Amino acid sequence: MKGVVFNIHDVALLLIAGECSILAVLFLVHRSGRPFAHPLLAIFLILNMLVAVDTLVYWGEAVRYRVFHISPNLFFIFGFSYFLLGPVLYWYTRSMIYSDFPFRRLSFLHLLPAVAAQVYLYFAYHRYPASVQGDLVLGLEIFTSTDGYHDIFITMQKAAVVIYGLACLYQLARYRALLKESYSSIEKIDFVWLNLLVGGFLLAWSWSLFTHIFGLYRPGDISDTMGITGNYMIFVLVNSLVFYSLIYSGVLGGAVSQGEKRDRSEGRGPIGPRHLDRIRAAMEKEKLFLNPRLTVEEFAGYVKLPPRQVSSLIKRRFSRNFLEYVNGYRVEEAKRSLADPANSNNPVLDIASKSGFNSKATFNRFFKKFAGVTPTEYRRRCLSGQPG
Repeated sequence: MKGVVFNIHDVALLLIAGECSILAVLFLVHRSGRPFAHPLLAIFLILNMLVAVDTLVYWGEAVRYRVFHISPNLFFIFGFSYFLLGPVLYWYTRSMIYSDFPFRRLSFLHLLPAVAAQVYLYFAYHRYPASVQGDLVLGLEIFTSTDGYHDIFITMQKAAVVIYGLACLYQLARYRALLKESYSSIEKIDFVWLNLLVGGFLLAWSWSLFTHIFGLYRPGDISDTMGITGNYMIFVLVNSLVFYSLIYSGVLGGAVSQGEKRDRSEGRGPIGPRHLDRIRAAMEKEKLFLNPRLTVEEFAGYVKLPPRQVSSLIKRRFSRNFLEYVNGYRVEEAKRSLADPANSNNPVLDIASKSGFNSKATFNRFFKKFAGVTPTEYRRRCLSGQPG
């Protein structure tokens, strides 16, 4: 990135900043079923814009001279952005996976590194007069004047996002495992979009971290080229996100089929008693919940209703999603069996299996959620005459 103002490498950074800004606005003006998802994604894109501008200001040789003459304090002004990228992507991933994703006080502990970064940058750069600041950034003396701490600071910047990216992948893997073991979940997310977003940025961030470490030991043209390559990786990724979100993904509330429109319209209408009776009968008389691989599509076919309408009716009437609704019946079935003295010698897992559960973890989680105690403790209380 050394040469004339706005050379091809600088233009790539400008395009990244511009495209991230436009995409952020698009997500802000489109509503999502998950209240935090689009605002968090917009913030993430804005942070990427700020990182691109910060990179251009600091490493664009001709650009930084002009910026310095405007105001030396424009350097590192967006230093906090690097440490916010990871937490915001992590929150966005969780908000997509869990529709009831909450913000708690402890969540804001993720912001402490960004605050600490600003404190460090004040002592390393902003507290000095302009004459000293010029030597620090225009002569790149900040690396030597801080006795190597600035190298550590940049390493932390680049390592933090990689760690958060891995945490996001773990959340996605955990969610996939939950879908495989529960079968009945109706929470559908765009895995292609999330994999492109999380996987793409994790790859780019990992490359950036590797480039930085390589440059510490082998500074020169090779590490410079690797750094420029990392910028183009982000450029290609952002363009891919723009293309996918506008053409293929429903993430921007794109085209909806006529069937989906009809399902949504039905889901917003009044709750019909006949529909609820069919749903209850399928559970209470036919005991469809005993099928461990029951899906909302199969259930909807049995009660002769659209899957989206079934989901909406259950959500509105019982304040549960389909997974919780089905497993509620399974828990009640398991409770009856556990409380029966005739089953006192039957293993708990056998009872869980006969009640429709196909996973020990799912059984234990939902039993504790609905009964308030573990299956073993519930059996002990019932058979000893204690209130369950």
